Amino acid sequence: MNRLRSQKGSILVEFSICGIMFVGFVMGIIVMGIWIYNSSQVSQAARIAAHNVGVTDNAAESQNMALNYLNKALIACPARGAVAYSTAENGYGVAEAYMEPLFPGFQRLIDPFGSSNVNGKIHIRKEAVRTREYMLRIGVE
Repeated sequence: MNRLRSQKGSILVEFSICGIMFVGFVMGIIVMGIWIYNSSQVSQAARIAAHNVGVTDNAAESQNMALNYLNKALIACPARGAVAYSTAENGYGVAEAYMEPLFPGFQRLIDPFGSSNVNGKIHIRKEAVRTREYMLRIGVE
């Protein structure tokens, strides 16, 4: 019985250290999952913009479609934007978002050699290209 009483303090210290590490690990996994999800959604918005501008050649409508998609899909990204433009052969879509890190130092973890500061917003930027629709039709010059 005396032996168990003498170990109560060490058990509490071990539990607190392991508990802090476990909670930090779980929070890191959650934030990393949100970052991967947001990155995928920004990429999809760029594809939507590129596809629509490639088919319709209407940059304003394509940009609005991509922005609407970003507004519905993103998590913890207060700033977002999309641009769509076309050339004679291709339609281009660019989407970007700034994600709140939610975890101090997370930005440095995912981009260790980048120019980003430690506690700033995480910049996610994706581009997409699509061949214009008229280029795919046979006999159209």
